Amino acid sequence: MPTIYAATTDRDINSGIQSSWSGARDASTGTLGGSASDSSEGFAAGALAFSGRGSTTYKVNRSFFHFDTSGITGTVSSATLKIYFLTDVNDGNVIIIKSDAFTGGSNALVADDFNNLDFSTPYSGEVDTTTAGLTNITLNATALTDIKNNNDFKFAVVNFDYDYGGGSGTAPSTSNYVGLRFADYSGTSSDPQIDYTLQTGYANNVIGISSANIGKVNGVATANIEKVIGV
Repeated sequence: MPTIYAATTDRDINSGIQSSWSGARDASTGTLGGSASDSSEGFAAGALAFSGRGSTTYKVNRSFFHFDTSGITGTVSSATLKIYFLTDVNDGNVIIIKSDAFTGGSNALVADDFNNLDFSTPYSGEVDTTTAGLTNITLNATALTDIKNNNDFKFAVVNFDYDYGGGSGTAPSTSNYVGLRFADYSGTSSDPQIDYTLQTGYANNVIGISSANIGKVNGVATANIEKVIGV
């Protein structure tokens, strides 16, 4: 099972403190966290609320990742994203969603990438981050297709309950966040990485039946078939 690692341009962006939840979640630009060579971030993905003598204020943190998938041309049958999460606070669970960030030179992340993501295209389900360490995240069929078809596989890690679910307008009453390690962390064992498997044999439907449900065609195992009547 081959493994690819995230580019060291991965980084977090936050909205800055805003007077309203919508102002934080829907900000058109943000503030780059730390430096491009940061190895980890304690507020990597979160929906934060700050209450004091005045009204409550808010901030959203998101982390962005970029993988070079130009060498993957076959059909990807499965892929597992691995991210090393740190301390989880309150509802710190996350979700992986599609992004077109890294619009700076040499695929650098820029402040305007804060909102350069697609909430309508999740690449995973809710990810439980309550246990610190390297977490396995199963990528869905949409992600598998994008890994195969695109030279660059980009995504954002965002808070699940409030940022991803924030379209309903529900604001957090407390700060909810999780930390993680970036690709600049020493060594590769805890770097963001993807293990993937390429499909072998015939990968198309036959008379409307998915190849996954076909064992043989005319007595020949599908694993040994490249084409059926030229297709």
